[in-house]
Amino acid sequence: MNMKRAKIEQTLAALPVAPVQYQREHIKQELRQRIQETLWAAQDLSPEACLQEIQDRLLAIQLYCKTVGKTFIMIEEEITCNQFELGGRSEHGATLFRGPSEDASVAICVTHRGSLLHRNDSSWKIYKSAGDINPPGAIECLTNHLISRLA
Repeated sequence: MNMKRAKIEQTLAALPVAPVQYQREHIKQELRQRIQETLWAAQDLSPEACLQEIQDRLLAIQLYCKTVGKTFIMIEEEITCNQFELGGRSEHGATLFRGPSEDASVAICVTHRGSLLHRNDSSWKIYKSAGDINPPGAIECLTNHLISRLA
């Protein structure tokens, strides 16, 4: 049995190791999971509590990234619901969380009325709609949440 274990260890030692790539993938997966958990936790909250939850959890993600030697830059800006393809009106406000690039494809948006959206590509995903947004091509995540609550 020890010889078999030694043979396995010898084989593993001879394999090319890609710890940096593995670490990057692990961090990406962890970030995706934490952002998803943030969105699910915030969607049932009041507009003010939702915004606070998003702020707190993004700060926690920033601190996590710091501990693993990565940089997570989060810009928080006040916008109107007719910007960034949200499909709303200029008299409705929102808070947008995004990366350093103004046209960042990854963003979280919380409107003053309580809508919650996220995009990780070209389309917004709606986690909560308060009727003040209507992004073209958006995917509603409400159904999945309702189904999970019924189960």
